[in-house]
Amino acid sequence: MATIFKRDGSWVVKWKNGAGKWMQRRTSCATKLEAQELLRELERKSEYQRHGLEPLAGPVLMTFGELLDWYEEHFAGQLRSQGDRRAAEKHLRPRLGSLALPEVTAARIDEALSAATDSLAPKSLNNLRGFAQTVFSKAIQRGLWRGANPADAVPRRKVPKRVPTYLRAEEVAPVLAEVPTEWRCLFATAVYTGMRRGELVALQKGDVDLSQGEIVVTRSWEAGTTKSGRARVVPIHSELRPYLVQAMRESPSELVFPRPDGSMHSQNVDLAELLRAALNRAQLVDGWAHKCRRCGHVEHSASSEVRRCSKAGCGFTLWPAPKPRAIRFHDLRHTTATLLLKARVPLAVVQRILGHSSPTITAGVYGHLDVEDMRAGLEQLRFQPVEEPVSRVLSLAANARRGAPVVRNSSGAGFSGEPPNKNPEQFREVKGGGPSWIRTRDQSVMSRQL
Repeated sequence: MATIFKRDGSWVVKWKNGAGKWMQRRTSCATKLEAQELLRELERKSEYQRHGLEPLAGPVLMTFGELLDWYEEHFAGQLRSQGDRRAAEKHLRPRLGSLALPEVTAARIDEALSAATDSLAPKSLNNLRGFAQTVFSKAIQRGLWRGANPADAVPRRKVPKRVPTYLRAEEVAPVLAEVPTEWRCLFATAVYTGMRRGELVALQKGDVDLSQGEIVVTRSWEAGTTKSGRARVVPIHSELRPYLVQAMRESPSELVFPRPDGSMHSQNVDLAELLRAALNRAQLVDGWAHKCRRCGHVEHSASSEVRRCSKAGCGFTLWPAPKPRAIRFHDLRHTTATLLLKARVPLAVVQRILGHSSPTITAGVYGHLDVEDMRAGLEQLRFQPVEEPVSRVLSLAANARRGAPVVRNSSGAGFSGEPPNKNPEQFREVKGGGPSWIRTRDQSVMSRQL
């Protein structure tokens, strides 16, 4: 806190300036009362500067670490994800924290991101870049930084498009049945609504209107808004209602899905591991690894049937272990969107359920279909009539060699080896004793008529 003390016969004031940095100044005040009045004025001015109501008097040689501290003090509650803040503490502060803000260039930020490539995926690196960009934007708004935003010039990492993972309709019920009882209501709500992980753990009883059959999604984790920054209303599916009733009845707090003590789950809760364990118990896996506990030999198979070690001289019983799917909890949101789209629900409706800002985002992220859907689509292509069996074509060729060519009618329906009286409108046989009235350049036909 701000203080006043006397040194070498002069009153000295100490306070935190508008940039959040502690300042100390020797004054010319004759009495302590005058020094207290000056200190109150300095604190009032610093408070105006911190809230952007008054510009800073001059350039402040603030370090990037001090800027991170200032940002956390004033805006930590507005962060949608604390993961970005933790990543900044781990990857940005050690490399950039001691640098004065003019030294934090785009090249320096890019170097820090490159150094984190081994531990962070491209999308996470882009999120970290965005965090640095937001920190400097807030500093510019409040007058703590007067230059350009250096993070704007940092190139984004290219994020590869991965093959999306989701549960098929027939897999949802078996998986929910294998989820532990204390988590089943949360997982069911995720599947039936497409809500995000942070939105689920922050859901309050007041957000659930059972009489109207609606859930109002307004917050995520500790933040007061969702990822999109807008609240949305999601209808309650008839099959979801019992899960919500049970969750709210058993909850000891205002949260629908709290910890046993009623508090909110932390962002470290590993819901993905719970999902993978449920898939394993339901035997919805990517195969089985059969390992011999005697010699260590491993065999891979699509089934869990007991087998013996095939290594010479062993023959020990192999121990089957499931190979879990590479699936995340967020893929339950993919499941909701994909199954809705496969059920021919309009894209705009799916977009509103998920809370996306536009249908384009929904189509680009969640509008994937499986191979069978694409196969059915490709089968709709028709560039020519369906070919007759090879034997029929060979029969027609034999007839032509015997001097009785069969020609195609103008209808273009296909070929047939049937006599003309059985299909008079499609084909007619060319007789050799008179005019055929057929215009053709086929030499075999022309020669028989001349």
